[in-house]
Amino acid sequence: PGLTQSLWKSSDESTKISVTSGNHSFLSYISAWRKEFERNDVWKKDLLFLNQVVDRVAKASSQPQSTRHRASVDQGIIENWENYLAATASHDLTIEAADGCVTAHAEMLKQASPVVQAMLGSPMKERQSQQIQLGDTSSDAVRLVLETLYTCSSQSDPDYKTALSALDLAHRWQMEVVVAILADLVAELITAESFVAIAEHAALKQLDALKKACQSFGSKNAAIKAQIKKGQFPK
Repeated sequence: PGLTQSLWKSSDESTKISVTSGNHSFLSYISAWRKEFERNDVWKKDLLFLNQVVDRVAKASSQPQSTRHRASVDQGIIENWENYLAATASHDLTIEAADGCVTAHAEMLKQASPVVQAMLGSPMKERQSQQIQLGDTSSDAVRLVLETLYTCSSQSDPDYKTALSALDLAHRWQMEVVVAILADLVAELITAESFVAIAEHAALKQLDALKKACQSFGSKNAAIKAQIKKGQFPK
């Protein structure tokens, strides 16, 4: 019993493969198709694609579920905020990074960060000059924080070092929403090369979702698993 589905290449009966749904679960149904694809080399590319799809589904299922409330936003609104960030003539705050200056709207940062609010709302020199000095942070990292704050996204493809530096700045400035968004970005940049640095940041900052993403990656990567057994990484 069950529905039988058949596939073939260019009406060539010799390439025909079939699977009957029967009492299959989702996973056993996929497994049945895999076996059929493996019977004939003409289905080699299709088998590769099926494996990639299954891997992506498995990866997505293993990711920590966020409890943050999210909302869809019209692309036009995002573009308006991108233009607002790009409108440097209206910027009234200068951030002196390690390798250059970046400007922004002071009020935007004050609303997002109690730390910046304190710096710019007190007799401190930052209020008098409307400047913030960040000698230990690159301008690219500062821009990434601002792009995330204004648009909830990045206009570039930062490497993991820049993303971690931005995450560190947002964490120091207590920008909770920006920290959460950047942590999601950093999770996508976990590789064997970046694993140690990202895992350390996740542990030190107590970023649970990022820690779980590191644990998931480490449990599947042979080289990382071997080093974890030696106790070389933060838990």
